[in-house]
Amino acid sequence: MARRGRAQPERCEIRAKAASRRLEGFAGHAYAGSPFWRERISQALGTRPDLTQADFDTLQALPLLTKEDVRSAGETVLAKPAATLDRASTSGSSGQPLLFWLDKDRSPREFAFVNDVWARTGYREGTARCVLRGLLLADVDRHPYEWEASLKELRCSPFAMTASRMNLYLDQIEARGIAYLHGYPSAIEVLCRHIWQTGRQLKRPIKGVFPISEPLFQHQRDAIRAALPEATIAPFYGLSERVLFASEIAGAEDVYAFEPLYGHAELIGRDGQPVTREGQRGRIVGTGFISTGMPFIRYETGDTAELVRLPDEHNAWRLKVRAITPRRQPEFLVGAEGNHIVTPTIVPVHPDKFFGVSEFQFYQDAPGRCVVKVVPRTGCGEPEARLFVDELQGRVGAGLRFDLALVSELAGNARGKRPFIDQRLNLAGVNAT
Repeated sequence: MARRGRAQPERCEIRAKAASRRLEGFAGHAYAGSPFWRERISQALGTRPDLTQADFDTLQALPLLTKEDVRSAGETVLAKPAATLDRASTSGSSGQPLLFWLDKDRSPREFAFVNDVWARTGYREGTARCVLRGLLLADVDRHPYEWEASLKELRCSPFAMTASRMNLYLDQIEARGIAYLHGYPSAIEVLCRHIWQTGRQLKRPIKGVFPISEPLFQHQRDAIRAALPEATIAPFYGLSERVLFASEIAGAEDVYAFEPLYGHAELIGRDGQPVTREGQRGRIVGTGFISTGMPFIRYETGDTAELVRLPDEHNAWRLKVRAITPRRQPEFLVGAEGNHIVTPTIVPVHPDKFFGVSEFQFYQDAPGRCVVKVVPRTGCGEPEARLFVDELQGRVGAGLRFDLALVSELAGNARGKRPFIDQRLNLAGVNAT
């Protein structure tokens, strides 16, 4: 696989033409197949627009697509029949998950970009990994890990990471000769601090760490490097909606370059205009090419970043940014043993799990106990909401007990905003493990 050095002009031109062709076909596809996009494009460009010549400047005429737009549009936003697509959702970290649809065959296209990032550590497809993410295990209390032979994944629960459990994980890592960790930075950090504090020396050094789904903070990088000095950290930025993909530039920590063949990235200022001054922050906006059944055109991700360099022929048309910041920072619940649990990671992403839930909120005033306040959907009640809470409980296990409370509305602050977690514990006084 070719490594990235200085971009060659001919390759940059090929990349630019390929991205432009994707946009031309994508815009026409959205216009032809989606009533929502046909109306939206016609309002911006006139009736029966010629989209065969659509370019990235054409996009600027279209308004930004918000999550509320997507919710309101329903299936009219689809350019393909819903039956031919996979229904998915965001994790609902705002308390209101976003439902959307993805192409059934998008995974190979997406994984090509992921594998390219991981390959920089020496990883090759099919190499075994230890995975610390919110996968549902059959009996997490008795069996907090499992081996998925077909994918060569040692799947370890990232919840209630006690010393005894982490020793089990490390035993399995050594027994299977695993050299790569893949999962939530918060969970990887806890495991690395355990390795460093206990002085455990793994028989086979960890070569690569693949953080996902959460921001990667400097203190977490420091913990990983202290415990795993031979490991290369290979983070990337992505979205559940499969709109944009960016990888961290080697040798430039916390600087990311967006892949133009995955999606077209923009940085938009508070005034609604493109950010053009280096060092200025803006909102990350994307138009995705990987999954086209539900077009995301100029989609406002809710994340922000600082401009490092605009895309041009010298950097292979990759927008470069630093300090990507999600709209919401990770929030924690506290387990019975004082361990911090990053809440978005325990929320199921499959929309069927939210069937009876309109909105929800976590309330905690004691370690190891949490009330899940649920506003039921119209026509639904406790049985449907209980399915949602049972799913949460199955993911976390006995280390954190969930209780259901049906409510007509959720608690808000003085400005009317409803926090994802109504946390009443003094987190500074709780020892994280």
